Amino acid sequence: MTGASTRFDIRLERLRAQLVVALSVILLAVAAQAQQASRKETTQPTRAATTAQAAAPNAGPRRIQARRVTEAIKIDGLLNEPAWSLAQPATDFRQERPTEGAPASERTEVRVLFDEKNIYFGIRAFDSEAIHINARDLVRDSDFPNDDKVEILLDTYDDRRNAFRFGVNPLGTQQDALITDEGRDINVSWDGSWISAGRIDDQGFTVEIAIPLTTLRFKEGIESWGLNVSRIIRRKNEENLWTSWQRSFGLERVSQAGELSGVEEIRRRRLREIKPYATGEWREGVPLIGKIGSDAGVRGNAGIEVAKIGITPSLTAEFTVNPDFGQAEVDDQIVNLSRFSVFFPEKRDFFLENSGIFLFGRQGENQAFFTRRIGLTDRGQPVPIDYGAKVTGKIGPYNVGFLQVQTRKLGEAATGLEIPRQQFTVLRVKRDILKRSYVGAILVNRQGAPSFGGDRYNRVGGADAEFNLTDHYKVKAFWMGSATPGVRSGAGSSRLESIFENELFRFITVYEDVGAKFNPAAGFIERNAIHQYFGQVAYKPRPKFIPHVQQMEFETQIEYYTDRAGKLATRQTELSWDTVFKDSSEVFFRPIEAVNDVLTEPFQIRPGIIIPAGTYRFNRPQLSFTSDLSKPIVFRVREKWGDFYSGKRYETSGGITWRPNPHVLIDLSESYNKVHLREGDFSTSLFAGRVNYNFSRKLLTSALVQLNSAARVSVINVRLRYIYRPNSDFFIIYNQTTGAGLERPSYSLQIKLTRDFTF
Repeated sequence: MTGASTRFDIRLERLRAQLVVALSVILLAVAAQAQQASRKETTQPTRAATTAQAAAPNAGPRRIQARRVTEAIKIDGLLNEPAWSLAQPATDFRQERPTEGAPASERTEVRVLFDEKNIYFGIRAFDSEAIHINARDLVRDSDFPNDDKVEILLDTYDDRRNAFRFGVNPLGTQQDALITDEGRDINVSWDGSWISAGRIDDQGFTVEIAIPLTTLRFKEGIESWGLNVSRIIRRKNEENLWTSWQRSFGLERVSQAGELSGVEEIRRRRLREIKPYATGEWREGVPLIGKIGSDAGVRGNAGIEVAKIGITPSLTAEFTVNPDFGQAEVDDQIVNLSRFSVFFPEKRDFFLENSGIFLFGRQGENQAFFTRRIGLTDRGQPVPIDYGAKVTGKIGPYNVGFLQVQTRKLGEAATGLEIPRQQFTVLRVKRDILKRSYVGAILVNRQGAPSFGGDRYNRVGGADAEFNLTDHYKVKAFWMGSATPGVRSGAGSSRLESIFENELFRFITVYEDVGAKFNPAAGFIERNAIHQYFGQVAYKPRPKFIPHVQQMEFETQIEYYTDRAGKLATRQTELSWDTVFKDSSEVFFRPIEAVNDVLTEPFQIRPGIIIPAGTYRFNRPQLSFTSDLSKPIVFRVREKWGDFYSGKRYETSGGITWRPNPHVLIDLSESYNKVHLREGDFSTSLFAGRVNYNFSRKLLTSALVQLNSAARVSVINVRLRYIYRPNSDFFIIYNQTTGAGLERPSYSLQIKLTRDFTF
């Protein structure tokens, strides 16, 4: 081993020792906190009591009871069954905004029933100006940016960490998500099977929801589940919650939820679900994977999109065989003028299901595991998957996740274009400790990629921990290392992060170390061979003396990267001011974005334009505005200007969204860059236009056009989706990619049918 490697290993060992010391201090603090909490146990016996005392002294615990019914509940939005009037309602909602803790301006009542198959929610949202209720969205999984909505949070394990979230607008349009670690990961792409209906009347609106018990995972026999409900009145920019309405908490703070009692009688039959598919496709000009040339003609395919078996009510096994992801939305085009890789989010259903359990590291920048490494080439071209198996859920205090996927071999080694068969294996375990903390570990194995040498491997293992020392302060840490044949040192990464945030302040400090040869081949890493130091301070007042202002946020931060020798690599200092008005419009101003960037090698920013190695200093201010979100027309503009490496860069972007009624959506956006450098001038334009026409909540159509001058391509995606029964779909999808930046244009038309069977 060389002297340099020896010195590096010594520094790495010192870093590990420092991390151990830091974690030891944290554990001592945790122990002290736990001891202090135990002294208070007699006065704070339950989650609901704790919440009520902290949020509203003398108000009593936030608790309602679910009522068992034997009569049929018809999901029509009418709430006319006698059982609804007998159920205890959750009422007395309080404002999170605009006035923390003030009574809600409109009354909301939420009732809960259950039978052998479903749990039911009946919502009556009164409104003194019902004619002004916002309800324009019919698209499932929309974030309802313009609509009134009600969201229900269910902590079915009562673990104060993880939950299901179900949202509806007044039309009954659905949105659902999985909440992991109190919002550390919010998986809005998860689609559960449930039914809802909404109606608007002269008193406001009503919604009925039926969630099959097979959709939920829960611990049978416990006395209560965590429950919280939020309601947004869009025209008032008002958010009300049943509990956890403090500004620093919100709906995703699962530990602050109230209690839903009476659930000890709820039982779930063993889950048995299978969702096969059949698809037919015509394509022309689509590049072949592993071969030279392009594909043309008609082909058919079939397989099992997903099959689920409930091992226990809280642990589920899932399988897929020869899956097809043709209905997944196309990636958004980007213009990347940086020297780092771009992170594209996962959009395929099988990998999105319960993906939060596999999250390890810094999301989007330094992840041990990233599912887009499976079944996609580096250029985003699909590689068939032979099979996938997954087990996720909870075993006592342990959250567990196991994933095994095999991709198909394409091409021949003699051509130099072979895509070898690969195996991906992931094992993740997290152990709940104390009230809201955990320790965990992960192991990731990728076998068979050519960069590892045929059938050789890349492996990543690590441990992480999160300690919530108080309601407002937490410390997070991880360490992971990679193992690749022929690499003996510099293959580790660690991070220590401290976060304090309450209703007025936010303080964040971070130290991260990434080794020069750290290589999570089944994960994602933005840059290696660095030390990162990060600090952020924010002040978030709600000044009552300034008319029309709801909240301001003043923030300053510094991010500092050094190389392994401690020399500056990048330093970025920011100062910003954000103002949210009472009508939900927003102004953001960043007068300082000062960057020191050290290029150790030339950087090709555009073909034929190369920025030489050297040290560059520049500042790029930014100003943006977003209009009132409750209006049928919403527009947004952003201007960014200033120095950029050896010259100047001017960036203008804007967009407009028009929702005249629940059926029509038109969304247009444009981003334009004009860059003047000593090495050459260039400009880029990225246009995106989307038109949706939705006949109903079940029959949806959309057309997306993207024009990217930097890549010299245009992309068209047209999609019809008919949801003919819950979790069962019929799709027609047309894709077209053309432009001078391609070897040849490509076209495809696909028809796909899925059918969900639950036994």
